[in-house]
Amino acid sequence: MRRMFKPPLTRPEDFDVFWDSTRKQLEQLDPAVERHADPSSPPGKIRAETVSFISLGQARVSAYLLYWDDDKARPLVIHSHGYGSQCRRRWDWARQGVNVLGVDIRGFGISSAALPNPSRWGYVLTGIETPETSVIRLAVCDYMQAARTGRMLLQERTSKTVFEGVSFAGGLALMAQATLQSADLLALGVPTFGWAEGRNLFVKSGSGAEISRYLARRPDHLEDTMVVLRYFDAVNFAERVSCPTVLALGLEDDVVPAKTVYGIANHLSGPFELMEFPVSHSDGPEEEQWQQFEAYWLRIALHGLPPGFGDRGLAAD
Repeated sequence: MRRMFKPPLTRPEDFDVFWDSTRKQLEQLDPAVERHADPSSPPGKIRAETVSFISLGQARVSAYLLYWDDDKARPLVIHSHGYGSQCRRRWDWARQGVNVLGVDIRGFGISSAALPNPSRWGYVLTGIETPETSVIRLAVCDYMQAARTGRMLLQERTSKTVFEGVSFAGGLALMAQATLQSADLLALGVPTFGWAEGRNLFVKSGSGAEISRYLARRPDHLEDTMVVLRYFDAVNFAERVSCPTVLALGLEDDVVPAKTVYGIANHLSGPFELMEFPVSHSDGPEEEQWQQFEAYWLRIALHGLPPGFGDRGLAAD
C-alpha cells in the first residue's frame, strides 16, 4: 500500500556532523541585514519592506517582509518558492493576521545575482561535485538565514514560527527545520528532494529531471552524484522533524511523485496530517483544491492545533 511506503535511510556516516557544522557556520555569520520600505505598498496597517542578508558563502540574499504595524504578537510565516520561480507577496496571508517573510533563494528572482554561475546542466547540479559546494546546501542555508532574520526583525512580536513551502521550497523548509528545530509548525506541499534514488527513476520534470538527464549523459558520475544527493534527501531528514506538520501531495504528479512524499511522511517523528489531492504540478482545474491546504495550515497557525491532530495521519476533510 503506497501510504505505508517507507524507503530505507541512506544517510552518509558524517550526515549529522555535516549539518551540525553547516548550522554553526551559518550562526557565526553576521547577517548584516538591510531593509528598505516599499513606497508602492497600499496604505493600511500592514507594512511592506524589502530585506536582504548575508548567507553562507557571503552571498547577499533578498526577501520581502510583510508585518503588522502594531505591538501584537503574531505568527511569523517563513516561505519560499518553486523551482525556477520566485516569491509573490502573500498579502492574502498577512491580511488574515500573520506576518510573512518570503525569501528568493540565491539564483532566483530578486536574489538572482547571488548565484552568478549556475551549472549549464541545470541549477540543481551547481556544485554537485561535493556536498559542501552543492547549491542545495546553500539554498537550505538561505532558507535558514531567512528564518533567523525574520525572528531578529520582529522579536517579541512573533508568537510562533511557521515554515511553509511547496515543491522546491517544501524540501528546503523540511531540511531547515530538521537542522534548526526552530519552527512550531511545518506546512509542506509536495516537498521535493525526497527519496533520491526513486526520484531518479520516476521524475519526469523539474529538478529531478535535470539530474536524470545529467546522469544519462554522464553515467560515470552516477555513484558520486548519488552520494552527494544523499546529504539532501528529504527522507534522511524526516525523522528529525518532531514539530506538528501539515503535509500534502498530489496523487498524480510528474515533478514530485506521490511515492516520494509518502516516503517522507512515514519517517516523520512528530504528529502530522497528510492531505491528498488528485493532482499537483498541473494546469488542471483540480488544482483549486489546494486552497484547502493553505486554509488548513493558516487556521492552525492562528488558532492552534485541532483536537486529535495527527491521530490518523490523514487530515480530515
